[in-house]
Amino acid sequence: MDVSEDLVGKDEVGSVASPSPCIHEKLDALISMFEEKIQYDEGKDKAFNKLYEELDMFKNDFVERRMKEVYTDLILLYDNVKSYIVRDDVQAPENEVARKCLEYVLEEVLEVLYRRSIEPISPESDTFDPRCQRALYVEDAGSPEEDGKVVRVVKDGFVKGHKVLRHQMVVVACSSGNGEEGMDD
Repeated sequence: MDVSEDLVGKDEVGSVASPSPCIHEKLDALISMFEEKIQYDEGKDKAFNKLYEELDMFKNDFVERRMKEVYTDLILLYDNVKSYIVRDDVQAPENEVARKCLEYVLEEVLEVLYRRSIEPISPESDTFDPRCQRALYVEDAGSPEEDGKVVRVVKDGFVKGHKVLRHQMVVVACSSGNGEEGMDD
């Protein structure tokens, strides 16, 4: 004798063993609802993940834009200190202490920039490179070999990683230039 028949009875066991079509329909409906809910939750998770990624990108971009403003100000300070150091009155022997202080400030500004992964541009050759240099003026080249060479640096340029923050401002030798015309305004 079957134990389930003893507990429930013979007629009731038969009804449990073969569920009615109504129960199948309800189970199918529940399964369908669960599948829809799972798909909805997965879609919602994807949407939230995308939203969080966009928020992170916005936050990082916002911070980077604000930091670029600070970097620009530091580079301007660097330019001002560097131009002040070469003035005749600062170069006078009686102003040696002031000159040394300014040189120290210049070194410290460069150190702050280095700590932010910002470095002065150091071209690999003396040939003009428009990717990292901007020609402010041209001078007559003394020979064909000097054509396209950087004559002097007017302002230092700076890079952060592979991105140019400011082009190096230069004077370029050119066999066809007259030396007085500016390249950039």
